[in-house]
Amino acid sequence: FPVTIGKGKHLENWVADQIREKGIDPRAYREFSSGAGTREKSDIYTSMTVLGRQAMIECKNQKQVCLDKWWKQVEKVSGDGEPILVYKFPFEPLEATKVSIYLDTFLDMIKKLSTAQPIDKTN
Repeated sequence: FPVTIGKGKHLENWVADQIREKGIDPRAYREFSSGAGTREKSDIYTSMTVLGRQAMIECKNQKQVCLDKWWKQVEKVSGDGEPILVYKFPFEPLEATKVSIYLDTFLDMIKKLSTAQPIDKTN
């Protein structure tokens, strides 16, 4: 079986492990039939949500980086969920894995998590 499939599974397992280890979803796992068959689905099965929307995670660990192609794929499988592209560049450790999401999603997350008070410009 091709090396890229093995690398992909390795990243998918690592991502599911991280979701479990961070206490987000103790039952997260790699979708065993992701990338197989005709049914489109994300690579990680999880109950994790992002701002109330189901997290639809697509993992990429390939020699050739194709962000535009990968993003189109995650949008296709996300349906009504929140598309999340998880990828790592060749020869980087798993700990250097990156995530791409919509800018609006990122900013809404920061806004929701922010505890900073607005700067008072009247003083």
